Amino acid sequence: MQGKHPPPDHPWETPAAGTPARWPPRPVAGAVLGSAGDAAPVGDAAPGGAAKQRLRTRLLAQRRASLALRHEPWSPAETAALATRILQIPEVTDARCVAAYVGLPGEPDLADLLARLFARGTRVLLPVVRADLDLDFREYAGTLIPGALGTREPPAAAPAGDLSAADTVIIPALAVDRAGRRLGRGGGSYDRALRRVAPDVPVIAVLYDQELLDLVPTEEHDRSVKIIVTPSRTLRCEPTDGTREHLGPSTS
Repeated sequence: MQGKHPPPDHPWETPAAGTPARWPPRPVAGAVLGSAGDAAPVGDAAPGGAAKQRLRTRLLAQRRASLALRHEPWSPAETAALATRILQIPEVTDARCVAAYVGLPGEPDLADLLARLFARGTRVLLPVVRADLDLDFREYAGTLIPGALGTREPPAAAPAGDLSAADTVIIPALAVDRAGRRLGRGGGSYDRALRRVAPDVPVIAVLYDQELLDLVPTEEHDRSVKIIVTPSRTLRCEPTDGTREHLGPSTS
């Protein structure tokens, strides 16, 4: 399927001119440092792991503060705009099977995306957290039940899905830098799950605008993402430690 997709510099998307500010509000002071300072070693600990934990703590505090300031969940217009943005990515449009996720409180809301993928006949796989924090996947058919650690998941009767069958994988992130280096919540669930995904399968991270940083510390086992989506932007990661934003019609 890769041959059908535009090269990195293909002009297919850009943020909308005059796009209104989206939640969360401006970052809490000191909560995010998108600089090399976040990747500095701490003491004698493993450099990547220590720096990741320090940054993770700041970002989670920022999300908690943002959630406390928001009095309503995502509006239907906000969830629809995010879904439209993601659905305009060729790797999603062309996919017969998409692995995605159900956002936790405070994460970008993918409810409309899941409904629209299912309605168009795309096979959708959603994660189920196992006791060892690895992820199994089940097919989404419109019904979700409470899962482990505050998640929601397809019911046990739903058909099992193999992550390696997904043409495109959409995952959450606390931060991503312009080279596609991703920071998660620290449980390692996606680190383990993504080992079952072929290197040429596009991985898309969804996060907030202020969580796109200059540098995210990594460890050897971390897998980078190829595309970054925020409520107002879509960027394709470049192999030369950068991203290219694609010009084209507004998606919001």
